[in-house]
Amino acid sequence: MPYIIYDLEFTVSRNARYSSEIIDIGAVKVTEGPDGLYVSDTFHTYVRPSNKSVLSTDTIQFTGITQKDIDAAPLFPEALQKFIAWMGSEVYYMCSWGPDDRSKLISHCRTHQLDVAWITNHNDLQQQWSRTVRKEGKFRQLGLAQALELCGIEFDGTQHRALDDAINTAKVFMHQFDRFSLETNCAADDEGVASKVVYSSSTEDDVKDSPFGNLAHLFKTNE
Repeated sequence: MPYIIYDLEFTVSRNARYSSEIIDIGAVKVTEGPDGLYVSDTFHTYVRPSNKSVLSTDTIQFTGITQKDIDAAPLFPEALQKFIAWMGSEVYYMCSWGPDDRSKLISHCRTHQLDVAWITNHNDLQQQWSRTVRKEGKFRQLGLAQALELCGIEFDGTQHRALDDAINTAKVFMHQFDRFSLETNCAADDEGVASKVVYSSSTEDDVKDSPFGNLAHLFKTNE
């Protein structure tokens, strides 16, 4: 079962009329092999915003993404279709650093009237890792750079670029793999439905009752 470690970058919006939009999707596919976990593939695409296609100065300065990058990029539905096709139909876990990426994916899918059932087995690595290393009962969210430092790993690439952040998140994930407990869930389900832990360092994977399977038919487009 592959682990999809992904990251999104958004526009910086100071105008209440416009919510931030996804402009960058980066992901790595982590696979288990005979010698342990390894990165088997990567994915990247820029995304052209639907509401405000001209990037603000704040967005360019924060992300380093240029207007030229965006002008040549697909809109969200096409970019998402490429992302889903890259993830494949095999049951997978999706992992991000923090809760914002999942929320933004769901909101974008709803805006574009796209299915969210492909957002499955989603886990917030930041929350889990922050709770693992908390001191004296105090909980504090750790940034990715802090997590890498605690693991003795140097940040590789440029911060706030989706693929670079995904690669570095994957490094933390692989380094601390036995300390994460991954849950099954599906964004299409009611929020009140409890998730079931199917991986932890003390139990074996059990996906016999996984509600997932071939996801290729789940992506819907508007004609």
